[in-house]
Amino acid sequence: MGLQRFFHRVIVVRQTFNLVMSTIFRKTLKYLLWVSLNVAMIVFLMLFIAVVNYVNKLPPIASLLDDRKRGSVTLLDRNNDVFAWRGNQFGGILKSKGLNRVLHDAIISVEDRSFYSHYGISIRGILGAIRINLREGRGPFSGHGGSTITQQVAKILCLLQGDSNTQKHCRRSTISRKLLEIPFALALEYAYSKEDILSIYINRVYLGSGAYGFEAASERYFNKNSSELSIGEAALLAGLLKAPSRYSPINNKKLSQARALTVLKIMRDQKLISIKDFDNAAKALPTIEKNNINEIGSYYADWIMQDAPQEITKQSKEDIIIRTYFDPKIQKEVDDTISSFLETEIMSDSTAQIAVVVMSADGRVRAMSGGRPSEKIPGQFNRAYQAKRQPGSAFKPFVYGAALDLGISPNTVLMDEPVTIVFGKNNYKEYSPKNYDNRYLGPVTMEEAFSKSLNTVAVKVGDKIGINRVKTLAKELGIETAIPSEPSIALGSSEVNLLELTSAYAGILNNGIRVYPKGWRDLSIKETREVIIREGSEPGFRVFSKLAAQTLKYLMFSSVENGTGKNASVSDWQIAGKTGTSQSFRDAWFVGFSNNYVAGIWMGNDDNQPLKNVNGGGLPAKIFSKIMTKISLQLVSKKEIAMISPDQFDVLRDYDETATKLQFQSQGETDIKPKNSSLIGGLIRALLWGD
Repeated sequence: MGLQRFFHRVIVVRQTFNLVMSTIFRKTLKYLLWVSLNVAMIVFLMLFIAVVNYVNKLPPIASLLDDRKRGSVTLLDRNNDVFAWRGNQFGGILKSKGLNRVLHDAIISVEDRSFYSHYGISIRGILGAIRINLREGRGPFSGHGGSTITQQVAKILCLLQGDSNTQKHCRRSTISRKLLEIPFALALEYAYSKEDILSIYINRVYLGSGAYGFEAASERYFNKNSSELSIGEAALLAGLLKAPSRYSPINNKKLSQARALTVLKIMRDQKLISIKDFDNAAKALPTIEKNNINEIGSYYADWIMQDAPQEITKQSKEDIIIRTYFDPKIQKEVDDTISSFLETEIMSDSTAQIAVVVMSADGRVRAMSGGRPSEKIPGQFNRAYQAKRQPGSAFKPFVYGAALDLGISPNTVLMDEPVTIVFGKNNYKEYSPKNYDNRYLGPVTMEEAFSKSLNTVAVKVGDKIGINRVKTLAKELGIETAIPSEPSIALGSSEVNLLELTSAYAGILNNGIRVYPKGWRDLSIKETREVIIREGSEPGFRVFSKLAAQTLKYLMFSSVENGTGKNASVSDWQIAGKTGTSQSFRDAWFVGFSNNYVAGIWMGNDDNQPLKNVNGGGLPAKIFSKIMTKISLQLVSKKEIAMISPDQFDVLRDYDETATKLQFQSQGETDIKPKNSSLIGGLIRALLWGD
């Protein structure tokens, strides 16, 4: 009986406990349900407010298709073909309705196959991406994003916030950024059609190499409109969406093709292309032509971007076209020659750089190399116009040109001997030049001294005529860097850049008329083709007399024929020029010209370390000869340079009305020579000079 009573009590207690727990559970459940509903309502209300707020902020679709902070610059060569791009390229507005069908399918298949069925976000896609990231050992939001195209557009637009901090936040893979994308994506879906959202995406997405949007990328990589893309080309561009730099066909050809093949497989599996189309595309995966990726003329393009008005090339939001005088054939010969010499003539561990400038006789720059061809990356240091180096004896033409302009005969005999020049205030400074080989030849003519590049004679000539005359001639011919008033400048102790030295030599070729280096012809707006600025037509002025210039050309010709510049000679062509080697062999130069082209060659190390067994008459002269030979093969113009011999000079100087008549005397004085009658002078000029 007692046991029965005990079990009865246990049952009663259990029933009571169950009743209490049931009551607590019902109340708790009811409370949790109430809390959940309120939280859901609050979240929904906040989401609704955020969506409405974003919808009210969204502008018309047209203003979202191109929002670059800087426009693009397209550079055309002398044949009006594109050879380089700079800035942020935009190929023009591309509408999704008119998009190449193959390109459309490639984009949708790899980025968001359910694009046309979701409402801006894909919870399944986000959770799937988190699962993959965790499985691969990354953070939940590092790596795969699981974003729809609409969410990617939200990221591209950065919630319409222009603040740089907000933009940085938009690019971060964080929970907060993902949460911000949700209301913005919903707002996009409400405000715009699917076609509009896709249009924003295909116009604004970055695809590497400065190309924004698929039209720009198609032009940059394949030199064609997006409507003309093949299946393989469309797959390659769609493959760039995952990581533009990593899969860039410029940076990694094999990786880009492997990614394109993956895209083709996805399109085949989704039955967007036939098996036959897949096989054909897979067998002929696209490659990028070199002339489509800034390979040819990169240094030239960098110079143009600096030379043209900066407010247009670097600050304008308009897309600009610049027509230039660039000649891709000449540039290729320059690049091939440099590469050949680097492989065969220069030690593999050498860090020596080679810069080259080639221009027409009128100063139109045809080609430029600012360093090793392997370093042709846009924006690299361009040694052709940015490096200031000592020209050595390549500066001597300005010394002898100034002397000839004063009427001093090339037949004048001077002593090649050790000499000390005193200069400066109260003559408190001394300068004692030495010849290259420390040998002295005694009495020599000025012609012989120039040909053999004798330093002592050049310094003597500069001192006799006045170093300021040399400075003036050099500056008026185009040397813009500072030149000190010291006798050592006769041997090129002041620094110059290759471009200005080459253009100064062009003035010598043009009989003493200043020549301005010209790279671009005009700038126009890409959309309207309206020319907004043309190349300045600043006329050259006479710097020194035609007689002096043509005689100087003879001295430079003699230097190539019989002097230090022998290695620069070109078969069947007259070549005039001058070698230059700076102190301790830090710089080696050869600058010269034919009747058609002027070319300057410089070699040296960026850290100013001496070159090993290199002087101006060696490799630079050989490089000049090779380049000039190649670019002159097809020319049918006159091969002779108009010049005057020293003997002709002695006759003509007395009848030249443009030159001052000065001549060295044995005592080192000068003498003014009388002019003869203009009639006799005219007859002699006609006989000897062709005037």
